[in-house]
Parts: sequence; C-alpha cells; structure tokens
Amino acid sequence: AQDLPVVYVMAWWQDYPVAVAAPADSGITTPADLIGKQVGIPGLYGASYIGYRALMSAAGVSSDSVTLDSIGYNQVEALYEGQVDAVVIYANNEPLQLESQGVPVNVIRVADYVHLTSNGLITNQTIITEHPDLVQRMVAATLKGLQDTIEDPAEAYEISKLYVEGLDKADETVQRGVLVASIEFWKANRLGYSDPQSWENMEQVLLEMGLLQEHLDLSQAFTNEFLP
Repeated sequence: AQDLPVVYVMAWWQDYPVAVAAPADSGITTPADLIGKQVGIPGLYGASYIGYRALMSAAGVSSDSVTLDSIGYNQVEALYEGQVDAVVIYANNEPLQLESQGVPVNVIRVADYVHLTSNGLITNQTIITEHPDLVQRMVAATLKGLQDTIEDPAEAYEISKLYVEGLDKADETVQRGVLVASIEFWKANRLGYSDPQSWENMEQVLLEMGLLQEHLDLSQAFTNEFLP
C-alpha cells in the first residue's frame, strides 16, 4: 500500500479470479502449453498481469518463453478473431462471453496453481482504532449482502438492475452466468476469511516482480478480527 496505513478487514473473493483462456481445440490446457505461444493481456499492470506472472511462476514456466502482447480490454475479440493463441481473462467473465459466441474455451485458473489474496474490504488504522464499531457494522453488512446473494442470485440480479447502469439492457443470460460464476469465487466455510498463506504467496509474487522491495509485516496488512 506504498507505506499507507491501510488494513484489509474482509476477503470478498476467496480465490483469485484471473485465468488464461484458449480455444478448446487448441491443445492448451496447462501453463506449459503456452510456451512459444502468443498470449494477449490488457496490459503489463494490475491484477491480470500479477495473476499471469503468479501462474507461470507456480507452474515453473519462464515468462520469457511466451510472447505477451498488450491488447487492451479486447480479449474476447482477440481470441474470437484468432489474433492471439490465448488471452488473460477473468474466469468468471470472458469464458461465458466467448462460449455465448460459439467459442468454447479451455480455462487455466491461477487459483488452481497458487492461492492468492484477492478483492476485499479495506480501511485505515485510524478508523480501526477510533471507530471499530463502524468497521464491524460495515463488515457485517457486506457479509450479509454476500450471503444473501449466494443464497438467491436471481433476486440479487434483479435488485442490481436498480443500481447498475445498463444492466437491464445487457445480455441477461450471460450476465446471470457471470454472477453465478463469481459466487463460486466468494464461497467459504467462513465467509470473508483471510487466509494468511494467500497473503504470503501474494507477497512472494510481488517481490519476484519487483513491485515490493522487501518483506512486509503481514500481520499489519490484514485482520480477521471483525468477522463473526
């Protein structure tokens, strides 16, 4: 967090959703199959790039053995038109879009190779110290929304139409599928729980990428104390 005193207080996504997708008939089913291939990615930054690097590292495949092309957020079109051999995507999103266009894909999930911390709820240390009750209520409300969505995604989708611009005009079959697929990344025996190992794994990836210069005190980076 660039030395900012922020603290992660609730894990929304239990598994990292980034993945690599390739046409089902491509023979690409593992990271090793990407050697010598051309892979499209939105850019050399952000969650997609971190996930890709983590995947290749966990699989023992050198990133230099793959041609990585920055293509912007055009993964569906690039794969559909055969511009690249594979694309870095979100496992809960683009595969459904591609399959709706008649392009079945093989999906190589980062989460199947390494457990990384992902999207969640953060605040700062001052708020935790001075207003712990506020943090507790916010976590509880977010978890309630997550649990309700997991239990009744159809109703959650209908409610979302009132707040998400353009959702009522979207391809409903695909978007409902995206929600259902996303829920699989949220589920946990203890909803909202942060796994210390996932933080250690993420720290190691960021160190290897040069995005961190030294090890951090991870006990200060996250907490499970506000979970029920």
